[in-house]
Amino acid sequence: MKKLLILIFSIVLVGCIQKNESTNKITPEFITDDNTPLKLATVSPKEEQFKVEWNLDTMDRGKHEYETSENSDLVIEPNYFSLQRGDVIYFNMPKSELTKNPQLPRSYLGRVVGLSGETIEIQNGQVCIDDKVLDTFYGKALIRGMDETSYFKKVDASNIENEQTTRDYFNLNMEPVVVEENTVYVLVDQWWRGIDSKDFGLLPQKEIQGKVIGYSK
Repeated sequence: MKKLLILIFSIVLVGCIQKNESTNKITPEFITDDNTPLKLATVSPKEEQFKVEWNLDTMDRGKHEYETSENSDLVIEPNYFSLQRGDVIYFNMPKSELTKNPQLPRSYLGRVVGLSGETIEIQNGQVCIDDKVLDTFYGKALIRGMDETSYFKKVDASNIENEQTTRDYFNLNMEPVVVEENTVYVLVDQWWRGIDSKDFGLLPQKEIQGKVIGYSK
């Protein structure tokens, strides 16, 4: 099993660096994120900040993260100065998605993954940025925080309605997208349960209402 995991990960890494063959690089490069916390802080809202409820499981990594029915309201900072990779934002759902599904929330949560000037793609369920592996807790396809191996180890495949569809999800591929100026590329943490840039493309920064800074005390 250990050898199988190494093989699978190696295939992903090779995919992320295929376009760099002309540079003679034979080892993958990584982008890490040491600043984004795994656990959301609890804060006292300031006057200019506002609180919202969020009861969808789109950001669930196994502990009902961001679900206010399990935690307190989310505190949103509207007067942010910049966006960093890993920031969770509260934004206006694009009209294109509301037209397709009027039942969608008008405001939504997503995590900033791609920044202006970067090229984002997904290969075998792994996010790559500028041909580098995004080696973070939010950089690959997960179900409630579990990767493909962990998920099928916990869940009996015979109880899954369509096992191949689930495996296809874990090995999702997306063509490269260049993030334009004044836009971001956003993903929910549980890709299969939410709407994000995989569906509507780049998100204009003007549609962002604010950044999530914590749960309300």
